[in-house]
Amino acid sequence: MFGQALRDSKAAAFGYIPLAMAFGVLFQSLNLHWIYAILMSFLVYAGSAQFIAIPLLANQGSLLSLSIATFLVNMRHIFYGLAFLNKLQFNKYLKGYLIFGLTDESYAIICAKKYHDKWYEFYIIIFCHIYWVLGTLLGLFLHTYLKGVDFNFLFFSLVTLFAILTVDAYKFTRDHFSLIVGILSYLFFRYLGVKEHLFFSMLISFLILLFKNYKENILEKENVLEQ
Repeated sequence: MFGQALRDSKAAAFGYIPLAMAFGVLFQSLNLHWIYAILMSFLVYAGSAQFIAIPLLANQGSLLSLSIATFLVNMRHIFYGLAFLNKLQFNKYLKGYLIFGLTDESYAIICAKKYHDKWYEFYIIIFCHIYWVLGTLLGLFLHTYLKGVDFNFLFFSLVTLFAILTVDAYKFTRDHFSLIVGILSYLFFRYLGVKEHLFFSMLISFLILLFKNYKENILEKENVLEQ
């Protein structure tokens, strides 16, 4: 499973490393010691929340404002956890780390492949974390030795990563309904001009798919009883 997880996590590497490089470059602009960037990527490991923290730190924002922003951005992980209640079957210490390390991308890879192997899930989460820390290190290096270079192009890597994971998941599941619901809900909230359109589209998609699965389970139980 080690080799399979390494191959499957390559898509995350192509997104995580450039994006973490961008974080490392931006963090260095705060004129803080580089070790804090590494510690943040290793101990916080929150992706977009780390980018949100940069302007708050630059403007000496309060710990409360930083905590609230981080909670709102990462609130979607509550939904991820519901799908993993019966997964990650390890001791409480290792399971605690795997819950901490579960991200959008590692969640998507694990759900798409459906190997139902705890070590496969473990390796996917570990590899994604390594990619993020490695990208941060490279970003710190680039900022130090390649000053004056515009690295804004690195931010497009996250969009590319989600596109790759979406296509990969669709090719595996062939779930037309989920894909259509996700696209339409995003376009709807984007058209309305809702500021947090991504969050609301994810929430509505989740509720629609949850209701669909609930109805399917009810119908399945009714068919079993009839038989």
